Amino acid sequence: MDWNKTKTIFIIVFSILNVFLLSLYLGRYNESQQMDKPNDTPISEKLAIDNIKILETDHAIQEASYVSGTVHKFTLEEIEELENQEIENLNTDKLVSTFKEPIKITDENTIEKIVQEQVIRGSAYGLWKIDEESKTAILFQQVNKRLVYYNTNAKLVVHWNDNNELIGYEQTILDDLENYNESQKLLPHLQVIKILYDNILLKPDSMIKDIELGYSTLAQVTETQVFAPTWHILVELIDGTMEEYFVNAVEGRVIEMPKETEQSVVE
Repeated sequence: MDWNKTKTIFIIVFSILNVFLLSLYLGRYNESQQMDKPNDTPISEKLAIDNIKILETDHAIQEASYVSGTVHKFTLEEIEELENQEIENLNTDKLVSTFKEPIKITDENTIEKIVQEQVIRGSAYGLWKIDEESKTAILFQQVNKRLVYYNTNAKLVVHWNDNNELIGYEQTILDDLENYNESQKLLPHLQVIKILYDNILLKPDSMIKDIELGYSTLAQVTETQVFAPTWHILVELIDGTMEEYFVNAVEGRVIEMPKETEQSVVE
């Protein structure tokens, strides 16, 4: 055996192996560095690349408090004060009513006006959505002049007939809605948009039409509920259809809302 030749072969083999291991290590190190390196491209540039536009919105709201409330129990005294109505079903926390004489809806006598005049604490609600096809409108209870989104205990659903006359409604409402704690700093609009973008929720060639502050249910303990400040983001797609998203305005968590009451967005 030629030991010198064998030694040379071993040296070459180990040298190649070392080069291979070094290149493998450097490759993996560079990959990890790329993964750890934050993507510092501004959200405005990302939106521009995907042709996502933002209409001018009000940035004045910077702080808001969590809110708490309790489920309202309807009383016989309240029911007896209602005129021109038949109560088809009365649970302690839900009122179902039909108008004996339907009430005409006009430009002057709007749904909101009729609700304020005919429904218990009707001024506490704000119009949310209308479905002309099913002749139904959804109103949500308000606190601090902001809507409480999709809470079954803070909702009013009204119905009308083919003659454009209001014929009845179902109602729930919360009592003692008040600030739950000190004001919290809210996420600014652009940061909320970035959260939606990073979650791949914003589609290319869309337009963010509105960002509005309301409340969503955070927790429920027996009859008491706590509501968190929540951004509602309305997005128009390239085909004209609308999508909406909800983001906890303090924590930045995207909220999945119930779908059973969704209707067309009021413009």
